[in-house]
Amino acid sequence: MVGIEASPSTLDPRLARDAYAVQILPLVFPGLFTIGDNLEPVPELVESYQQLDELTYQFKLKSEIRFASGKILTSQDVKATLESLLLPGLNSPYLDLARKIQKIKILDEENFQIKLKQAYAPILVELGIGILPEGLAEKTSLKSSELYGAGAYQIEEFIPGSKVVLVPNPYYPQRPYFEKIIFKIIPEDTTRLLSLEKGEVQLLQSPIPPDELTRLKENPELKLWMRPGINYSYLGFNLRDPILSNLLVRKAIAYAINRDEIIHCLLKDTVFKADTLLSPRHWAYESEVEKYSYQPERAKELLDQAGYPDPDGDGPLPRFRLAYKTSQNQVRLWIAQAIAEQLGKVGIEVEVRSLEWGTLFSDIQAGNFQIYTLTWVGVVEPDIYYTIFHSQSIPPAGANRGGYFNPELDQLLEQARRTTERKERRQIYSQVQKIISQELPYLSLWYSMDIMVCRRELAGFQLGPGGEWTGLIQSRWEQ
Repeated sequence: MVGIEASPSTLDPRLARDAYAVQILPLVFPGLFTIGDNLEPVPELVESYQQLDELTYQFKLKSEIRFASGKILTSQDVKATLESLLLPGLNSPYLDLARKIQKIKILDEENFQIKLKQAYAPILVELGIGILPEGLAEKTSLKSSELYGAGAYQIEEFIPGSKVVLVPNPYYPQRPYFEKIIFKIIPEDTTRLLSLEKGEVQLLQSPIPPDELTRLKENPELKLWMRPGINYSYLGFNLRDPILSNLLVRKAIAYAINRDEIIHCLLKDTVFKADTLLSPRHWAYESEVEKYSYQPERAKELLDQAGYPDPDGDGPLPRFRLAYKTSQNQVRLWIAQAIAEQLGKVGIEVEVRSLEWGTLFSDIQAGNFQIYTLTWVGVVEPDIYYTIFHSQSIPPAGANRGGYFNPELDQLLEQARRTTERKERRQIYSQVQKIISQELPYLSLWYSMDIMVCRRELAGFQLGPGGEWTGLIQSRWEQ
């Protein structure tokens, strides 16, 4: 049994975007490609592929890959899945991928071609979307009991807010060791850890309360593993808001937050400071961006310039008030309270609203917020900047939840998509990162350390690059 903090929003791979779904679904719905340890796409369902010209790719599927129904996965299933992203009423967050495809040509059951409308550098990463059998892909609304893929496991039960239960796909080439995997949703950190220590759950990954790490390390029945991660936490702004649309206000907030203090005192150095969405491990990482150190007096000056003078000096009256939305996770609530306290010192009164995960995510998707904190999980393809910041990526078409608009950035992001040469892409994304750090639609907070704690008997488990649970396929109990 695995303990997770919140429920997946959906188990349909065409719709899943939240971390909890994205980390579970590869066990059930493998894609044509997956992400390797070097953060590059590597074949998953594909045996081989080649790029025939700027727009055309040819793929050969692995032989005898079977869905949990027993049906062999074919080119037609791939075609049906990708074309289903365009179905009216589906509202897939992967709609942009489907719109990039001009034609899918089936050569035979194992071979097919994808021709794009224009050069699209992220195509192999995007083809990591889980593949459905043709019959399911034709539907826009699927119950979890109807969903099955070609992965090592299939869904036995999904009770939102309670648990996800997986059992082996009987047709998977190498039957996994575990006959059942239960992802139990345990929102409260202390309860989740106690469940691990009692043996009621056997495996947890981040988030784990930093104050508990020493105790966990000293427990002879457990083992703990850490590595620098690529998951990126940020403070998001609603740029439609009359206060937050002012760049000087956003910069003032950036200078008012003491990230070093939060990282060291509250998070016990289990994260490391971020100044851009891409981690230092990434090939497109740009270090020379505008950075925001803790300068509260500078923050006050900027707020004055923005037209929000302090009405009573160091008195109790605020310059203005903001609502800050976060989840009910205890550590995230502490972070929100710490940031609220720091902003209060420069005259910004912050009301922290702690919401159930589903409500929080719905509000953010709908643009119903002023400021919030979330984490992007498994950031590997820099085209994520298009998804988050392009003007055409307002939900549900993308994740530009704050309504950011910059024609220069739009042009750069479109150019990066058409550019397949690595050196040129890196130069473009260098400019992108510099613009985002200057205009602050997000304030970068930190990258997470990937932390895994499990019972000592669990052997062979490794986290995927983005925290995916695919390591459970190779894991087993050892005495």
